[in-house]
Amino acid sequence: MAAWLERVEGWAFVALLGVLAWAPVPLASNRTWALGFLALTLLGVLGLVVLAAAVRGDSLLERLGAGKWPLGCVVLFGLWIAGQRLPLMGNTPISAELFNSLQYLLATMAYAAAFALVLLLVNTERRVMWLAGTIVGAGVFQALLAIGLFASRAEHIYLFMHYQQGSRAMGTFANFDHLAGYMQLCIAAGVGVMLARMGSSGAVPNRRQRLVAVLKFMLSGKMLVRLMLVVMVITLVLTRSRMGNVAFFSSLLLVGGLGMLNNPRLRKSAFWLVLSLVVVDVVIVGQWVGLDRVVQRLQNTAVETEHAQGEESLEQRAETPRQALGMALERPLTGFGAGSFYTVFPRFKSADKEGYWDHAHNDYVQIAAETGFVGLGLLAAAVLLTIGRIARLWSERESRLNRGVAFGVAMAICCLLIHSWVDFNLQIPANALTFCVLLALVWVLVPRRADKNQRSSA
Repeated sequence: MAAWLERVEGWAFVALLGVLAWAPVPLASNRTWALGFLALTLLGVLGLVVLAAAVRGDSLLERLGAGKWPLGCVVLFGLWIAGQRLPLMGNTPISAELFNSLQYLLATMAYAAAFALVLLLVNTERRVMWLAGTIVGAGVFQALLAIGLFASRAEHIYLFMHYQQGSRAMGTFANFDHLAGYMQLCIAAGVGVMLARMGSSGAVPNRRQRLVAVLKFMLSGKMLVRLMLVVMVITLVLTRSRMGNVAFFSSLLLVGGLGMLNNPRLRKSAFWLVLSLVVVDVVIVGQWVGLDRVVQRLQNTAVETEHAQGEESLEQRAETPRQALGMALERPLTGFGAGSFYTVFPRFKSADKEGYWDHAHNDYVQIAAETGFVGLGLLAAAVLLTIGRIARLWSERESRLNRGVAFGVAMAICCLLIHSWVDFNLQIPANALTFCVLLALVWVLVPRRADKNQRSSA
């Protein structure tokens, strides 16, 4: 029986990896049928794992560990969304869009299930690397596909939709900026894998040994991961996403600097990795694939121009979230209901603002407008708890795995927090799912110093 239960959990882990790899393929799962498949699969796998744990007699709370607190925040967020659909205010629901709120609830349940599956199944260092490696592999697949479509400039039919490949890479995403957001998360996971595999090598005494060390690196798995990072950075640049590139390079320098200051063991490996990413990927490769066009787009948006080359200025870019802020201020506690933005926003936008707006292009404003500051606070609590966990893991002096993965997840958080000011990556299922999995990954890492303290007290 025990062997059978272990086999069930092994297949459940494989299913989790498969869902992570599949999520970006059907237009980032940003369609009702794709989201339904995602949620049903993750909830079904979670049900099997819970059943196996019940048969074995395991305590789920103990297996969830400290990760039950951020998971609880996500679950409470889902319950808050479910409550918005109930007739509470004068026998009318809070939500102005019941179907979209139900779809939003389904997505939240999928993210919570994925979070719980990571906590329950990723219980060895090998599985940690497999999970991070799957995210990197899925990112490389997207990158290669996006580069191929970009180079061909082909028209193609994808999932019954017609696409004309323009001057920006988009892969299987319907929006260039969301592919950029996905690349940020996958690159961050790759950086974590690289640092987890890097040792704190001492001084190499002579030229021959230095040459041998270089050759070993060139033939090692670390070199393969490094090449994967180059491919994904190329794709990030080819998306021409302004804030996507700014968020990535800013977080690389910011998190890299903090990591090197906080942990001497991380200092050398992080320094050389960050330096190589900046010099090789940005200066050399970036110039070759057109980083100057990204810079030009940034320059065109730095000041208010008369739609120079069709670009929006910073002032124009901020109009939508600024006007949408009125929604959050009118109902600061409850919001207008998850997924109700496009229904309610026309009442708050200015008369001269034309077009159809289904998102605020600012995750913070949209979440506050739809779920109130209660919903925004619950999600912020989950992220802040994870940042606290990362700070604890960064102080590790023995575990390369803890230091490396914590660095990668910190970089992913920083990227998405910056990018969310002008975009809505958290509304895209593939990006939100990958982000939740990366957050959960931090909570399965066991602080080594805590273990030592427990042993010494015993």
